[in-house]
Amino acid sequence: MHLLTPTLLTLTTLLTTTTLAQLQPTFTNTTREYNLRTCLKPDQPSYKDRFDNLWLYGYHTGAGLDDATFSDTKTEYAAKGYLSRVMNTTVMENNYQAFNLGSAFPYQMVMAENVNFYAAWQPVRIDAGLGSNQQGYTTGFSINSTGLQWTSTPGTNATNAFGGWLVCDWWHGEPQLFFRISYYDTPAPSSCADVDLIPEYI
Repeated sequence: MHLLTPTLLTLTTLLTTTTLAQLQPTFTNTTREYNLRTCLKPDQPSYKDRFDNLWLYGYHTGAGLDDATFSDTKTEYAAKGYLSRVMNTTVMENNYQAFNLGSAFPYQMVMAENVNFYAAWQPVRIDAGLGSNQQGYTTGFSINSTGLQWTSTPGTNATNAFGGWLVCDWWHGEPQLFFRISYYDTPAPSSCADVDLIPEYI
């Protein structure tokens, strides 16, 4: 009897784990998805060409937490984005920039505006869930002829804090996404470039 107990426990654990995995809901997006690609803005030095035609990925930094980073190669792991309308809004540009990362739940772009107070740019994150996030803004996204846009003040006449997208060689050893604060006109350093984020529909 004592010899069978570990085997029965192992079998029970295996069956329970398998059953739970089968019961876990799978997240499915029903709208058209896209990968986001950088497009270098004009009138920048030629050595910044390395920031052109990069593909957006999530760089894992913790449970359900990612930094928005880039690779020059598009693989199946590139972030698959889509716009998800904020509930109970009539403002066209008030969407979540959501992502299907192949997990049981959606992820969203987070504009982490208070990482460094009074800084000319701030980091962008890709975190699990859709809705409010303590790290920053999650709503106000839209797409126009120059790609993904963000407004900090959707549907109002208040000053928009968004000054454009910035890609920098940063602490992950690969290009990382930031957003400019519109109140500052600080030139990008040599390790950064101003870009548009263009959706390439899948």
